[in-house]
Amino acid sequence: MKTAVVAPKHYSIASSKKSVDTETDSYLAKGAPRKTVCRGCHAISTGRRWHQDEAVYSKLVKTGTVKEVFCPACEKIRDGYPSGQVTLKGEFLAEHRDEILRIIANEEKRARERNPLHRIMSLREENGQLELTTTDEKLAQRIGRGLHKACGGSVGYDWSHGNKILRVQWER
Repeated sequence: MKTAVVAPKHYSIASSKKSVDTETDSYLAKGAPRKTVCRGCHAISTGRRWHQDEAVYSKLVKTGTVKEVFCPACEKIRDGYPSGQVTLKGEFLAEHRDEILRIIANEEKRARERNPLHRIMSLREENGQLELTTTDEKLAQRIGRGLHKACGGSVGYDWSHGNKILRVQWER
C-alpha cells in the first residue's frame, strides 16, 4: 500500500496579495460604530457594515434619529480617489464591446449586493481602450477575473503599495 506524499504549498507574492487590505483605507470610519445613513446612495451603516435597504433608509430619515453622512464610496467618487483601475484592450474588445460591458455591469451588481461600497466610479473609452476606475481594489480584481473567465485572454494585476491602488490589465 502506497502512502500519498503531500508537497508543501509554495506561495508567491501574487497569491498573498489576493487578500485586499481594508484596514488602512483612510475613507473608512474609525472608532465606535454609530448608525448612519448616506445622503448620496442611501446606504445604511450599522456598526462597520454598510448595506442597502431603501425602505429602512426612508424610515430612519423620517425619524431623524440617525446621522446623515456620505459613505466612503460616495466620498471617493466625489474626491476622484479610485482604489482600482481596469484597462481593457484588444481587437476582441471592439468586436464584443456590448457583451464585455454587460459582464462588467453584472460583476459590479454582484459585488454591490454583498457590499454597497464596491462601485464603478468612471468608465471611459479612448484609442480603442476601455478604462474604468473602482472604489475598491477587490471590485477591480473581480472584474478582471470575470472577464478572463468569460472571454479568455490575458489578465495582469499590479498592486501599488504607496497609493493603495490595484491596476488590472485585460487583453484579448
